[in-house]
Amino acid sequence: MQLKAIEETKIECARKFFEEINRRIDRKHVKYDVVTSFGKLMEVVGMRRQSL
Repeated sequence: MQLKAIEETKIECARKFFEEINRRIDRKHVKYDVVTSFGKLMEVVGMRRQSL
């Protein structure tokens, strides 16, 4: 999937914003991040995608 330049800029801005939030909070309890797919989201929240 190709993203437009404005979409890439928004994602980069979100990453910087989340980095700052993560710097200020206890990472043991909460972690903010950008995901680019449903599979990555499930990986981040600790669920593995299972085959049907």
